[in-house]
Amino acid sequence: MKIKEGYRLRKVGNNSIVVAVGGINFTGLITVNETGAFIWKMLENGAEPDEVVDALAKECEVNPEAIKGEVYDFLEKLKGADLVE
Repeated sequence: MKIKEGYRLRKVGNNSIVVAVGGINFTGLITVNETGAFIWKMLENGAEPDEVVDALAKECEVNPEAIKGEVYDFLEKLKGADLVE
């Protein structure tokens, strides 16, 4: 899974915001928290969903099964917004 070309994550103050670059017709504003930014950065490098779960679980020192559902929900939201391929 990978973030589609033309979308970038930018830090504005304390917020991480998804912006469209390169002439993409994108209206709206997507902000993500620190966890969302962590996941986004992994997806920029083409990480698969289970890799994201494992890395986030290690970062947060939790059991991967405890966060898997939430990570997959977030990934589905990114798919629904047509931000990943």
